[in-house]
Amino acid sequence: MIRGLYTSATGMVTQQKRMDVVTNNLANATTPGFKQDMLLSSSFEALMVHRMNGNSDFGPLNEVGVLNNGIHVDEIVTSFEEGMLKETGISTDFAIDGDGFFVVNTPQGERYTRAGTWFVSSEGKLVTQEGYEIQGQNGAINVNNTSFTVDSYGNMKTVTGLDKIKLVNFENLSGLRKEGGNLYSANNAQIINDTGSKIKQGYLEGSNVDLSKQMVDMIEISRSFEINQRMIKMQDEKLGKAVSEIGRL
Repeated sequence: MIRGLYTSATGMVTQQKRMDVVTNNLANATTPGFKQDMLLSSSFEALMVHRMNGNSDFGPLNEVGVLNNGIHVDEIVTSFEEGMLKETGISTDFAIDGDGFFVVNTPQGERYTRAGTWFVSSEGKLVTQEGYEIQGQNGAINVNNTSFTVDSYGNMKTVTGLDKIKLVNFENLSGLRKEGGNLYSANNAQIINDTGSKIKQGYLEGSNVDLSKQMVDMIEISRSFEINQRMIKMQDEKLGKAVSEIGRL
């Protein structure tokens, strides 16, 4: 009975974490360049239960059966499927048509993003909303003002001369880790040069969140949580009944 409480509890915890992922996806459904996450769960390794007295009179078969230990969160994976490109007409908005990533210089080092909502800082440099500098082949990009153009290959004329917006790609996207602010770190992802992506000025890539699927998942998660909750209540009532009746003996 106690094992049943534990199994149901692991189910509730897992569903709660799944709900956290879904709500985060929904909250970022309109965030440019956002990539939706999905939580994968798996069962704990099952245990084979044996009789305490293997030499009992019930025969040589000592196995009672398999004991399940519930489920747990295996990992959270990110879908890097490209979102729809939307034209904005703003010169500091950029989108990538392809699999590449922009490079951003942060206090923690280089980070990578698909979001192209940029601004021109007081120093004339292209920066993100957080003020992190966008990187070109020659370092930070100094455009001085918003009157600049970029071709589909990222080539542009800056205050210091010709430059090119830096794009990179990764051999194993599963090695990227989200760090907030639509930024990724290449923890276990090998960086390679991106040669196939194109840059579109005056466009933004939309989120790849599938709203209909997220809503269906939310309903499914709520029902699964409620079922596990009811199972805990039922088992608790049986335990209480067993204790009270045994106490009369």
